[in-house]
Amino acid sequence: MGNNKPLVLKLLCVIVDRARTKKMEKILKEEHIRFHFITFGEGTAASDVMALLGLNSVDKSMFCCLVPNYEAGALLRLIAGKINLSKPGRGIGFTAPLSGVSGAALKLIAIDFEPKGDDEKMDAEKITAKYDMVLSIINQGYTDTLMTAAKEAGARGGTVLHGRKCDVDDETKFFGITPQMEKDIVVILTRHEMKTGIMKAIAQACGMNTKAQGVVLSLPVDEIEGLKSVTSA
Repeated sequence: MGNNKPLVLKLLCVIVDRARTKKMEKILKEEHIRFHFITFGEGTAASDVMALLGLNSVDKSMFCCLVPNYEAGALLRLIAGKINLSKPGRGIGFTAPLSGVSGAALKLIAIDFEPKGDDEKMDAEKITAKYDMVLSIINQGYTDTLMTAAKEAGARGGTVLHGRKCDVDDETKFFGITPQMEKDIVVILTRHEMKTGIMKAIAQACGMNTKAQGVVLSLPVDEIEGLKSVTSA
């Protein structure tokens, strides 16, 4: 008899040095994680901090995967073991709860995974996050300004992804300013208690009323690998 319970998913992200891209792809293929994406970026921390975070190389690969709730923690630990995220220079991995996923994505993932009782438990319990992912979208060229402000508020480093704003009308204006199309996306992992201060510092230095025209938001992170030796990541 078929199971009509909805499949509850989490977002699993792993940031590794570019040289380990093929190994990560191999792991995901072996674990049948067919719904995943990869983007390329670069680290932002100073060299000593990069070493502490396990992100010595500047060139990064960021993997974003949609995985069932009950598989997320085990998969993260498996990746951490195979990539050896506990060793400096290997990378960072984390999982985050999702509030919604498109039906088509759920159907695709359900081919390999079936809903389980633990999914209902996740819905019923409120997640208390120890870490947060602070995500900033700013005009290109202001990453150093953002990271200076974030570090003064306690951040230890981040990863920069390059993108481009999409708009039906390129001349659309916000606050009387025409947005720059080229964007940088800065990803910072931090302890939950430091999140607000970091976000306020970024908003003050690179907010919408500045030349950076930045938007900053945060997501809870419930499991993390690669930051165990850092007191304020």
